[in-house]
Amino acid sequence: MQKYNYDVLGIGNAVTDIFVEVEESFLKKNNLVEGTMKLVDEVFIMELLKDLNISKTYAGGSVANTLSTISKLGGKCAFIGSRKNDKYGNLFSNSMEKEKIDLLNKENEEGKASSLCLVLVTPNGERTMCTYLGASTNLNNDNLELSSLTKSNIIYLEGYLFDLPEAKDIFYKVVDKAKENKYQVALSLSDPFCVERHRTDFIKLINKKLNILFANENEIKALYECDKKEALENAGENVNIAIATLGAEGSLIYNEKQFIKSEAFKVEAIDTTGAGDNYAAGFLYMYGMDAPLIDCMNAGSLCASETIKSLGARPTSNLKDLLIENNIIKN
Repeated sequence: MQKYNYDVLGIGNAVTDIFVEVEESFLKKNNLVEGTMKLVDEVFIMELLKDLNISKTYAGGSVANTLSTISKLGGKCAFIGSRKNDKYGNLFSNSMEKEKIDLLNKENEEGKASSLCLVLVTPNGERTMCTYLGASTNLNNDNLELSSLTKSNIIYLEGYLFDLPEAKDIFYKVVDKAKENKYQVALSLSDPFCVERHRTDFIKLINKKLNILFANENEIKALYECDKKEALENAGENVNIAIATLGAEGSLIYNEKQFIKSEAFKVEAIDTTGAGDNYAAGFLYMYGMDAPLIDCMNAGSLCASETIKSLGARPTSNLKDLLIENNIIKN
C-alpha cells in the first residue's frame, strides 16, 4: 500500500449528521419512509428538530464515514467534497483533520450553507434520513485534480452524488482515467431510491468497468430489477468484484464467475446507520493489503457489526485489535 500517497481517496458529500431517536409514529406523522433517505430543504430539518432532542452531532456523509474507519485502522486517506466556511462546514473539516484525513479542496466562501443530514433512529435500530444537500451541490470538476487521482490506490465514490447536477461528470472522468493512471475505482450505490432515480446513469457508469461495486440487497435488486444473485451476475459482467451486504445474513460477492458468502457477526442492533459505510471500510482496508476476498468480507462484516452496537455511524471500539483477535489480520 505504501507506493501511493493515499490508500483511499473518497469523493462524496460533506455532510454534518444530526442523530435523533424517534418512534415509528413520528415517521408516519411526517410522511417519511423508514430506512430510506429523503432530500429536503434546510427549513424542513429545522422544523422537525423543534420537537426533538438531539443525541449526537458530528461530521458524516457516507464516504466520510468510510474514510474515518480506514484511517483508524491505519490507512492513509484523503477526501474531496464541497462545503462552506460556516458553522457546520468548519465542524466537518475539523473532524476530518482530527482523524488525519487530508482535505484536498478548500471550503467555499460564498453560496449555499453546508450540508446537513437528520438521522432519525427508530427502536428497531433502523435509520431514516432527511438530507439537505446545500453546499454539496457545488461539487464539480474544478474540485478534482488529476494529480490527486494518480497519488491514490483506490478512488471511492458514493452513489448519493448522482443527485448533484455536475457530479456525474466527475464519476465518468474518474472511471475513464483509471486504467491509464493505474488506480482502482470503487462505487457504493448508497440507497435504493437513489438507484431508482438514476438507474440508467448508474448502469452506464458500471459498464465503463469498475473494480468494486458495493450495494445492499435492496439496492442491487433495484439496479437490475431482479433477484440478488442474478443482479450480482449482471454487475459482474463489468465489475471485478460485485458485493451485496445482507444485514444479519452477512454478505455475498460475485467474482470471476463465482459466488463467495461471508457470515455476519451476531450483535444486537441499536442503530444501523453507517453499517454499509463501515463494511466498505473494512473491506477496502484489507483489499488494499492484497488480502484474500473472504478476509476482506469478514473485515467488512466485523466493522459493520461494531457500528450498529451503538448510536451513530462510527464505531468506538478498537477495530484493528478486533481484526487481529478474530484472525482476519494475520500476525
